[in-house]
Amino acid sequence: MAKETITRLLKTVFPHLKTESGIPPWLLPESSLNRTTDAVGDSGLLKVSQPLGLAESVKWLVESKPDPAILLPQAWQDAVKQWPHLPQAGSIIATFYEVADTVMAQFQHIRPKIDPMVICRSMAVLLFAPFVDQGKVLLEELGSVLGSDSSKPAELILSYAESVAREDIARLEKVNECIVKYSAWEEWALTLQEEVLRCRYIPKLIAVTPAPSVELASVLALMIKEAQHDEP
Repeated sequence: MAKETITRLLKTVFPHLKTESGIPPWLLPESSLNRTTDAVGDSGLLKVSQPLGLAESVKWLVESKPDPAILLPQAWQDAVKQWPHLPQAGSIIATFYEVADTVMAQFQHIRPKIDPMVICRSMAVLLFAPFVDQGKVLLEELGSVLGSDSSKPAELILSYAESVAREDIARLEKVNECIVKYSAWEEWALTLQEEVLRCRYIPKLIAVTPAPSVELASVLALMIKEAQHDEP
C-alpha cells in the first residue's frame, strides 16, 4: 500500500491516546511506535486483524484513504475521548509494563515445564482482549481461572504474572486451554507471534531517560524474541 494509510493513522492518533489515557510521557515513546508500525506495515496489521474479524473495519480505513493531516488535533483528541475503552487503557498498559521483566526472567527456569511462547501468547491475549468486543466472553473465563475480576483487565494481567512467578503450571495451562478453545484467538496470537518474529526492530517500551526509580523493560515483542532466542 503506497501510502501506508493504517500506519499513518496510528502515528497520528497515538499521541492523543497517550495524553487522554494518562500514560506517562516516558512510557511507550512515539519514536518506538513509529519504527514498529513502519516495520510491520499495513499488510502486517491487516494480517493480524484477520483472525478476529477486524480486517473489514481496517480495510475500510484503507479504502477511504483518510488523510490524518486534514483533521485538526482537537478533532483527534475528541475522537479518542469517545473511545469506550479509554478509561482502562492506562492501567492495562502500566500493569503490563510493571510485570514484563518479571515474566521474562522466568523463561529459562520455567522452560522445562511450559513453553515460554505459550506464556507470551497468553500475555498478548490478556493485553489485547479488553479492547475488542470479541474478548469479553474469553476474559470472563480467564477471570474464573485466574481468580480475578474480568471487568478489571489489569488485575488479570497481574494475576497471570504472579502465576508465572509461582510457576503455577496447572493454572498457566488452564489459561492456554481457555484461549485455544476459541480458535480465532488462538490464530490471532500465533499470527501476532509470527509478525513479531519477522520484525527486525525490537520496540522500546520506555524512553531513553525514564524516571530514575523505574527499571528498563521490554515490550511483548522482546518477550517473544527472548523466548525464541533462549531455546538451546
